[in-house]
Amino acid sequence: MKLTKRPAAGGAAKESTPKAKPAATEPAHSAAPSPAAVTPPVMPRANAAVIAVPTAVAKARVGHKLTRPADDCEHTGILAGKKALVFGVANDHSIAWGIAKALYDQGAEVGFSSMGSLIKRRVRPLAASIGARFVEPCDVRDDDEIRRVFERWHAREGKLDILVHAVAYAEKEDLAGNFSATSRDGFHTAFDISVYSLIAMAREARAYMPPGSSIMTMTYYGAEKVVPHYNIMGVAKAALEASTRYLAADLGPSGIRVNAISAGPVRTLSAHGIAGFRLMYGGFKDVTPLRSNITIEDVAGTAVYLASPLSGQTTGEVIYVDGGFNILGLPVADE
Repeated sequence: MKLTKRPAAGGAAKESTPKAKPAATEPAHSAAPSPAAVTPPVMPRANAAVIAVPTAVAKARVGHKLTRPADDCEHTGILAGKKALVFGVANDHSIAWGIAKALYDQGAEVGFSSMGSLIKRRVRPLAASIGARFVEPCDVRDDDEIRRVFERWHAREGKLDILVHAVAYAEKEDLAGNFSATSRDGFHTAFDISVYSLIAMAREARAYMPPGSSIMTMTYYGAEKVVPHYNIMGVAKAALEASTRYLAADLGPSGIRVNAISAGPVRTLSAHGIAGFRLMYGGFKDVTPLRSNITIEDVAGTAVYLASPLSGQTTGEVIYVDGGFNILGLPVADE
């Protein structure tokens, strides 16, 4: 994707930036943009044609941090003109952040919603790095809060083309020991946050999503097969995948697609809360057919496909991004 400076039009127009309801009293910290390179003008000779010199193109970005804010760039890509709202960013290693950045890189305008406790220190700086102006806290256990987020989105941004649900939670004690020891409260918590939140978001979002829109959620192979220490989260993910199919059938007549991405083990903050994750991650590349670990960029690439017109006839699916691990009956490393 090429990023070029926007040409000046007369005087500098003042931009009115809508203010989100603050989640904390401290001001957000934004990444400082680096100066763009400037190509010196070419002076025409007498009686010679004037040669227009194009604005210099910024160097490609590397890593998670961007060097220039979105508002200073001409933004093109397969998702140009699309608007996306991403729920669940925790930090710059989150799958949700990888997806948000990939959507932005392909031309989408991106907004964020996450836990109130994460907004100030983690989400706002990341949002600022891609010029995102919509950042709202949300407790996904509260239907009224979910409704308010989408109403504020509609008031400020209008339509919504892409909704990313990357929200999951289970009590730590319910991820250890025997599955039969799962508490009733722990069961309700895991299903409320990890499953019902998708249903509630889809219900509120559909009024603002035009035909051709896309909703996606994140799942894992533990929904199908027993994975040690995944326990209640595996059962919740199974319900999430079933909900994806039912929502796809429900929203399909409105032209809205609903799909799930099943990623292999990725080194995220939440993954490290699962006992034995390091061992599982370390041996994964030795048994998966493609012999490699999975990164957030791998998952983000599939998210771009699901968000784009390229997946225009794909809905109700669970798409695996696991190097082929799910096709194996007996994963065995090479001797």
